[in-house]
Amino acid sequence: MNEKDLIKRAKKGDVEAFEKLFARFERDIYTLAYRFVGNKEDAEDVLQNVALKMWEHLKGFKGKSSLWTWLYRITVNESMRMLRHRKSTYSLPRYLSTPSPDIHLEIEDLLMRLPDRERAVILLRDVYNYTFEEIADMIGTSPGNVRVILHRARKHLKAMWVRGKKA
Repeated sequence: MNEKDLIKRAKKGDVEAFEKLFARFERDIYTLAYRFVGNKEDAEDVLQNVALKMWEHLKGFKGKSSLWTWLYRITVNESMRMLRHRKSTYSLPRYLSTPSPDIHLEIEDLLMRLPDRERAVILLRDVYNYTFEEIADMIGTSPGNVRVILHRARKHLKAMWVRGKKA
């Protein structure tokens, strides 16, 4: 069954259609959440929250963007919400390919020090290769503002890197 048919059936309350639909994106949602929150337990919580939000709000999905983009926006928002409410320290998983494990750890640490929105834009643009328009749709802003946030995030990363090297 194609995605549009599953969406129609799920909107009408068909649990089986919803489960099939969610299963198509579950691994990707988990991976994105994990890259934001940095640990399995929190990523699983985000995944559950996304499933719940999808079930509760699917009737409002208008199809202006792809279902994938809509779910990624929910995932980013849920991940950022979790990070705002979590008080303990955390680290990103090892997704960057760097020549040195030490540099890799430094980059992870620097990314985690960025404000949530800047980290989200860096991940979505530089790791997932989304366009500015797609990112804007996911985080609820304009493509121009995404460019500004990305520029600011890279500037912050560079400044933190330079400060760390001088210490």
